[in-house]
Amino acid sequence: MALFKRTRIDSSLNEGLDAALGGRGEVLAQATGDGVVLVGTREALALRRDGAWQVWPWEDVSGGGWKSESGSFRWKSIEGEKFSVQLSEPNQLPGLFRERVEASTVVQCLIDSPVRGEVQIICRRGLGADQPLRWYAVPSGGADLADPATAAAVVAETDRLREEYFPGV
Repeated sequence: MALFKRTRIDSSLNEGLDAALGGRGEVLAQATGDGVVLVGTREALALRRDGAWQVWPWEDVSGGGWKSESGSFRWKSIEGEKFSVQLSEPNQLPGLFRERVEASTVVQCLIDSPVRGEVQIICRRGLGADQPLRWYAVPSGGADLADPATAAAVVAETDRLREEYFPGV
């Protein structure tokens, strides 16, 4: 059973995508709205607006999703940048988005901050061959990564996770 129904891809909407991706990109899902095209490839999410492409490798996308009530698709980068587009035809992109973000997540752990709040420690990897691991921390509930006790707890837990999941790497 296929994970996704094949969506007919209008390749004319993807002019310039291969150049933006830095090589041939296989479009797995495509969504459209007024003046925008949002595509998911094996390795990246890409948005064309005003004739220009912007690309986010899946490991740089921290999350997001489709809001059918408002017709908006939103996502956030691991750097905290927020993006939103209005889509009239979401097609299979919301399902592919969820699957690709999950596929690029290698390890995820939530710890309590010693001061207050929580910190999620996440390890991501690109979906191409032999991609490096990228670790990052996301504070919530008032946790402050600049606080020395919180920073020490994050470093200690990240070191523990590295040793548990990737010994000798």
